[in-house]
Amino acid sequence: MGFLTPAFLAGLAALAVPILVHLTNRPRRETVPFPSLMFLQRIPYRSVRRQSLRHWLLFALRAAAFVLLALAFARPFFGSSSRPAGLLGGATLRVILLDRSYSMGYRDRWRRATEAARKAIESAETEDRVALVLFDRAPHTSGEPTADRARLRADLDAARPGVEVTRYGPALRLAAEMIGASRLPRQEVVLITDFQKTGWDGADDVRLPAGTTLTRVDLSDGDASNLAITGVELERDYQSGRERVIPSARLVNKGPRAAADVGVSFDVDGRTVRQQRVTLGPNTSSTVTFEPFPLPPTAARATVRVDPDGLPEDDRFHLVLAPGGDLPVLVLENGPVRGRSLYLERALAIGHRPRFRVEVKDAAQLRADDLSPGMLVVLDDAPPPAGPAGRRLREFVEGGGGILVVLGEKTAASAWSGEAAPLLPGLPGPAVDRSADWGGTLAYLDYGHPVFELFRGPHSGDFSSARFFRYRTLAARDGVLARFDDGGVALASRSFGKGRVLVWTSSLDTSWNDLALQPVFLPFVHELVRYAAGHVVSPASYTVGDALDLSRAPALAKGDAVAVGPSGQRSTLPRGAAGLELATPGFYEVRSTADGPAIAVAAVNVDRAESDLAAMDPEELASAVTRPGPGVEAAPAEPAHTAGEHESGQALWRYAMMAALLLLATETVLSNRLPPRARDQVRQT
Repeated sequence: MGFLTPAFLAGLAALAVPILVHLTNRPRRETVPFPSLMFLQRIPYRSVRRQSLRHWLLFALRAAAFVLLALAFARPFFGSSSRPAGLLGGATLRVILLDRSYSMGYRDRWRRATEAARKAIESAETEDRVALVLFDRAPHTSGEPTADRARLRADLDAARPGVEVTRYGPALRLAAEMIGASRLPRQEVVLITDFQKTGWDGADDVRLPAGTTLTRVDLSDGDASNLAITGVELERDYQSGRERVIPSARLVNKGPRAAADVGVSFDVDGRTVRQQRVTLGPNTSSTVTFEPFPLPPTAARATVRVDPDGLPEDDRFHLVLAPGGDLPVLVLENGPVRGRSLYLERALAIGHRPRFRVEVKDAAQLRADDLSPGMLVVLDDAPPPAGPAGRRLREFVEGGGGILVVLGEKTAASAWSGEAAPLLPGLPGPAVDRSADWGGTLAYLDYGHPVFELFRGPHSGDFSSARFFRYRTLAARDGVLARFDDGGVALASRSFGKGRVLVWTSSLDTSWNDLALQPVFLPFVHELVRYAAGHVVSPASYTVGDALDLSRAPALAKGDAVAVGPSGQRSTLPRGAAGLELATPGFYEVRSTADGPAIAVAAVNVDRAESDLAAMDPEELASAVTRPGPGVEAAPAEPAHTAGEHESGQALWRYAMMAALLLLATETVLSNRLPPRARDQVRQT
């Protein structure tokens, strides 16, 4: 048997009342009249007769009534509860969700947040259990809910604002899991945050268990204003043969106050090279373009800074300045250069990110030193070079270079039958003339391939309008990326060593087709050249949480490497490691040895989404996570009942109360049936 409110069992002490009454009562003696007592000596009277219980039945009825009344108020029940008996008196599980995203570093928000968290810890009762959860993009907790206040205070003292953005969904989901696993009868979630609007989009289907109390501590400021650098663009040009960079920083002022006469500087390797001043009105943005300056000969660390404000994390933007961002393209023609590659040259001249540096040359004049890593060779209707230049071209591809072969009118199939034949995905054949039926069309494109991925969306480019009057056959079975309407191969690809070879079976001018006159020609050529060259753009900066791709780092293929973080901490990268997690803003370096030169440098910045300090309505979040959702899962077939559920289902207190009333009524009837003298004695009790 259990009791819902066992404190009322203390009422059993009232059993002493009828015992004392029965033991201390004395029967009233008859008074005998006497004429006068003046001549009698006063002698103290002592009764030595021991008091005893006389009416045992009435005493038992009264005592039993007191016992039943105490049991009725204690709310008895039969069966065991799934919750410990010692915790049924109202203990609470309190989950404190403390926002530690970097917007909490705005002015004094973090101080106010820790004060609120400390108050929530100290106000918990002795039997309560408390969990402290720090959250930003993901929640972090030091352990299970505990009654150890000293440990919670130590965890709170060690907490600091992070560098991640706010996400409410994962933190609330963790709180719901903790509540679901708890056996305490009461649950409370204390949410301490600035209620940043960007942290909640309503898509997270998170609901706290029914009966959970959500206490909100709103730290937002109605007049919060923040100036942030949201990005930096780098344009490149050449002056006197030297590569220059023209940086442009985009500044955004979020808030009701203007930012007047703000200093903006551009630092390279710790030295300020450019400075400007700018004024931004409330809720406006501006682009600050610096004067161009020459790029350093090797990769350099650069930082754009603005005068610090209430939120310092977004007042600087790190990036890496690396020379050689252009993609060199060597176009080989058949015979002296006479402008056959005019359309190709013009298309590549418009390109940027990367910029294409095009050089046109006679294929017969190709030298071995003309080929360098990272470039693309285009054989525009030209045969492959023979002799040492041909062998060097093959080594160039095996080492990771790229070749684009354009089969045109002057490309003889026999030219590819020697040492150059293995480079192609198939042997070229004679030309197919489709001029009689107004030309063929492209009927198949592999939109999953990087060359055509740009055109897979609606209204992103139409190849069907291009007419192909002549093209060569190509005996390729694998690597076909495009076909004509008669099944002929239009574009095929083949890997050779570490490099790749692409073959286009028609011309890239207007001699065999009109593709060069279509709007898709320019982006198609750009994607074709980028893929053939294997060009991968190394981003100038990363965001916290990204990973640095090290799959192409040659040092990691040979052995372990060393990673150096922004604060100087070092970690070992095992051989063959594919990437490095970037968890802190600043600069990371990867070195082949602890004291060796950097083989990779990455600049890392905080996510600028957190720079917008606009707050949401706390009630919006509260109503979303506390309302009962549709399709709530049914309870288990045999749930573990609580003490309240046991007691409410049995209602034994009603029977105890009825029995007590019956006993009192019986006692009244029996006492009325006693002789008059005994009845008077009973009434006096």
